[in-house]
Amino acid sequence: MLIIFLILLVSRCDSFNKTGGLYLEQQCQSANNLMTLIRIIIDEMAQGSKCMVYITDNFYHRFLQKISFESPLSPPKYEIVLRDNDDFSPARVRLQMHLERSKSSSCNSYIILIANGLQASRFLEYVEGERLINTRGLFLFLHDQRLLRPQMKYIWQRIINVIFIRHYNSYKNRSGQKSSTEPIHLETVHFPPHKGKLLVTKYVDTWYHNKFIFNNQHFPEKTGDLQNKTFRVAVFTHIPAVTEESKKYCNRNSNLSNNTKALGVEFELMRIISKMKNFKADYYSPPDIETERWGTKMENQTFTGLLGEAVNKNAVFFLGDLHYTNYHLKLIDLSIPYNTECLTFLTPVSLTENSWKLLILPFRLYTWIALLCTLFIGGSAMHLFSLFYKNFISFQDCSVRSNQETVRYDKKLEMESSAEKQERMKGLYLFAEPQNSILYTYSMLLQVSVPTLPNAWAVRIFIGWWWIYSILVAVAYRASMTAALANPIGKITIDNLAQLVRSPISVGGWSPESKNFFLTSSDSDSQKIGKKFEITQNEEDAIERVANGTLCYYENVYLLRNARVKRQVLEQEQEKNNTEELDYLSRRNLHIMEECVVTMPVSIGMEKNSPLKPYVDIWVFIFYIYLKYKSSFCIFGNDLMFKVRRMIEAGLVQKWLSDVMEWSKITEIRQESAPEKALINLHKLHGALVALGIGYFISFLAFITEILHWKYLVLKHPQYDKYRLDEFYKSVKLFKKY
Repeated sequence: MLIIFLILLVSRCDSFNKTGGLYLEQQCQSANNLMTLIRIIIDEMAQGSKCMVYITDNFYHRFLQKISFESPLSPPKYEIVLRDNDDFSPARVRLQMHLERSKSSSCNSYIILIANGLQASRFLEYVEGERLINTRGLFLFLHDQRLLRPQMKYIWQRIINVIFIRHYNSYKNRSGQKSSTEPIHLETVHFPPHKGKLLVTKYVDTWYHNKFIFNNQHFPEKTGDLQNKTFRVAVFTHIPAVTEESKKYCNRNSNLSNNTKALGVEFELMRIISKMKNFKADYYSPPDIETERWGTKMENQTFTGLLGEAVNKNAVFFLGDLHYTNYHLKLIDLSIPYNTECLTFLTPVSLTENSWKLLILPFRLYTWIALLCTLFIGGSAMHLFSLFYKNFISFQDCSVRSNQETVRYDKKLEMESSAEKQERMKGLYLFAEPQNSILYTYSMLLQVSVPTLPNAWAVRIFIGWWWIYSILVAVAYRASMTAALANPIGKITIDNLAQLVRSPISVGGWSPESKNFFLTSSDSDSQKIGKKFEITQNEEDAIERVANGTLCYYENVYLLRNARVKRQVLEQEQEKNNTEELDYLSRRNLHIMEECVVTMPVSIGMEKNSPLKPYVDIWVFIFYIYLKYKSSFCIFGNDLMFKVRRMIEAGLVQKWLSDVMEWSKITEIRQESAPEKALINLHKLHGALVALGIGYFISFLAFITEILHWKYLVLKHPQYDKYRLDEFYKSVKLFKKY
């Protein structure tokens, strides 16, 4: 009706001065009345606007030209004229460009006058979905029932600062005469909308006889006091945002005030915000949240999990450790970050099970090289001393005497019996051959005495000092071996991305966005990790794979710490319940990588273009400022300071984090406080068994070699005679050394 009235109005009022007539005079007066009202409302919107946007069709563009005005204080404006055939799927490039420019110019007032109500509704759906307008700005519409269809209800949950101009027909007075001026009502929407499919508008004021009847505020504050209304809050249990304890408060009316356990940082924040804004939070868990978690995009362009609840407009708030990323910002609104989380990997610990090297563990490589060199030098020196004494000492004694003394010495030697000569050379045979010299020198190094002590004093003195050297080396070796047996098995951990790239272990995580993050990174190590990144849907299976040493799991450090402690507690319970002790090498083999892959900001999620976002940001900002700069609260004023004190008394983010991780910290401290027992087991004695096995193996090879040598060389020799073996060994050159 209003559109027909305006069409007649524009076409007839121009000819009123020429033709005259009482009816046209009344119509033009009504038109001027409407023009005056629109101009007053536009003037009111312009007072607090940085920029204004006029969106009209061809007809209303001409209509606004008749009431347009310019003043020195009027803000800049954009004028967008829609075509009759625009359906916004997709929109014209020029139209989208103008809308993007208007938003980048911080325009916060929109005058939208479109004759076709269906086109206007499609335009609103398009610009709201693409975030091309500031939904928290001021809006002016002409009332059209097609804008208030049930399908448009979600739009008016996000655009709440709106005025609908509703023009009524003239009515008859008691005298029977028609009123010369039709009343014009101003209406707006309720926030939150009333339950039900139909959208009911709210009366604001009436324009009658060129004035407002009630002079009510046309754009009242609707989000200051939410008057105990109920808002749905979708919850995904994820540490540290939401704990398992919070599940009992979802989908039921449990009393949160009596709770003494940690519910999670975001759960506590939502409790405080609901008190400050005076609304009830209806917590619920989506039906597919356990399997879908945050959710993914399906082939039919729908979403699952927590993001699916946001896209389907099923809730107002979303709790679940949502990362502040561009991917999430396209689907939902995020508050300013209230905390940052370290995202890293839970890695398996590689145990240095090197007990098979027990015999060489006490000394380092260069120590062993020096020890072996000393052994060969000592054995060689012992051999040289023996040869030199045996072959040259007697002749040297004769050469230094006079001729008379020499004759006497020779006679003396002739008089010595063979027994005396043998006594003089006693013990030198031990070192006369090189292999025996090395063998007996080695036995002395192990503190095993020689069968007999040589009578040669040079050799005796050398052996004495060699014993002192052997005592020092043996004591050092035994002490180091004792320490190696007493100390626990060493561990090799992965603590940075470079080590993770070199490791053959696979990496994985739940979110596909995490894989895209690594693939699109400019760091070469991150790209390599992204190529082998696996999507793991089940967190428990992923932790089990980490414990088995086949996967490195990507998550925030709080969740990884909690998962590691749960794993350790589970293994301890299994060890208590089972009669057999769990393998030592299979326990406590989870490690959190020290290097943070990325420090990710975390926020509270809200529905797209939520009108509550500015207020939630204020309270989250207060939390953050208080934690960082506790002395700067004076800038907020006394009233806000009082509210902040109430929040401080209720709890702070750091306190909530501490409460969430309290169980994990206590359990870790208890496990660390229990010292590992230095007991000798088969793993510790592995080295002795390996040494014994090596000895058996070499001896077996030597035995087989001797058998083969006897069978294929000795028995087949043409001069072999089993009855005259002594002559055979003397005649054959190969056996002369025997």
